Amino acid sequence: MPNKKPNILIITTDQQHFNTIHALGNETIRTPNLDKIVQDGIAFERAYVANPVCSPSRSTIITGEYPSRHGCWNIGVALDQHRTTLGQLLKEQGYATGLFGKAHFQPVLNKGSFEAPPHIHNREFWRNWSGPYYGFDQVAMVHGHADEASSHGMHYGAWLVDQGIDPARYFGPKGGHREGSWDLPEQLHYTRWTADRTIDFIEAAAEGGRDSQEKDQPFMAWCSFQDPHNAFLCPEPWNSMYDPADMPPFHEREGEMADKPRIHQCLIEDRMKELDVNVTADPGHDTGGIQCLGLTNEKIGRERARKWLSSYYAMVSLIDYHIGRIMEKLEQLDIADETLIIFTSDHGDYAGNHGLWLKGPIHYEDIIRVPFLVRWKGTLPTGVKTNSLMSLVDLAPTILEACGIEAPGSMQGVSQWATLQQPHSSKRDWCLVENRAEPTFYVKTLITERYKLNYFLGRNEGELYDLAEDPHEFVNLYDHPEYSCLKTELLMKLVDVYGDLERPYPPRQSFA
Repeated sequence: MPNKKPNILIITTDQQHFNTIHALGNETIRTPNLDKIVQDGIAFERAYVANPVCSPSRSTIITGEYPSRHGCWNIGVALDQHRTTLGQLLKEQGYATGLFGKAHFQPVLNKGSFEAPPHIHNREFWRNWSGPYYGFDQVAMVHGHADEASSHGMHYGAWLVDQGIDPARYFGPKGGHREGSWDLPEQLHYTRWTADRTIDFIEAAAEGGRDSQEKDQPFMAWCSFQDPHNAFLCPEPWNSMYDPADMPPFHEREGEMADKPRIHQCLIEDRMKELDVNVTADPGHDTGGIQCLGLTNEKIGRERARKWLSSYYAMVSLIDYHIGRIMEKLEQLDIADETLIIFTSDHGDYAGNHGLWLKGPIHYEDIIRVPFLVRWKGTLPTGVKTNSLMSLVDLAPTILEACGIEAPGSMQGVSQWATLQQPHSSKRDWCLVENRAEPTFYVKTLITERYKLNYFLGRNEGELYDLAEDPHEFVNLYDHPEYSCLKTELLMKLVDVYGDLERPYPPRQSFA
């Protein structure tokens, strides 16, 4: 445990595939600033989400709990505002806490929700309110993706109007399946805006504290970018950085669906009714968290799929540029050595692999595995790439131990502080991913050092992959007779995992 409490900087993206960092093996994409974090820190190449959907995953990040405990099991479900959060715990220990960018702890389509229209377009409210929110004292929020109407809401929308910008010029009621160049000037883009708000907060905290006269008050800043989530639109010159013809090939194989669960085919062909799923989404909207319905390379066309990927890469590179600005500010303020930085994403994107796009309850590595970088100059190892298992449910307890704060019993994640100091020795030999896409459609995934088990509750089918021999998950071993013992072993391990996670809290204090 360090002697001095560090500043904490969490940087997240939305829907970023794990293989989108040049220094970690993607030779096409340009990410010089993320590469620098890899060079100066630790790259966990096997980090997994607790749920591959926005709201549940983000709620896990701040609570250290799985969705089955914190209750935000899908988008369209609000996280209880009374739950203990990382921001709250750090604030109680004297930290200045701030959240900048996307929150998505509440529904964004329910008219009564704090994060939904019409409230998000109430300019006067957002000009005069800046928190607190889920334990973060200072917030500056934006929601939506690309040019959809919700993107010009909240603090960002009020800021645009104050710049003399008519949001109707760049935003409107459009769908999410688009790609290419966006005419919104880069200096007005929400990625720059989010980085600017983060930099402002860090400067204020470093120069004396947001809410305190105490010099050098430690801060916890969450910089939450909402890209590269679809729609895949990016301003120039970023969108022109990549030629669609230069995109790497998708990982897909003809006939690979032959041994996959029937669920896959129904999702890919948008035949959900055949699965007898209790769909609760509003009419006219996809079922919650299942964006991949019928959306394949074949359907959208392979040429267009490559355009989607090139714009997706451009969005990552734009974010990388602004991450560089934040890193530079830490150096200018001479606090880089005092700041623990964690970069990750709330979930991935199929990104054309297996012929799929966006996200859904098909748990390929593409959507449940995410980039996870850690840097604390002068304190943690540098230039390390590790296959030690990491889960986003571990993020909160790990940060708390780094700050010398005991994690509450409600947190189900494990502190990986010891792993950060010795990156090749993990506190985990398994990771768990939950996905209740609908009340009657529940997928549980267990990942070990070598194998992955996908179990569909109440359905006599599943998936088993040998990730060492079959990293792209083409061959489903679930029904192979020679793997029956291994399958049983992993199913029993899954039962044991849930038995452990359901341990009671708070602790018993007396016999009666």
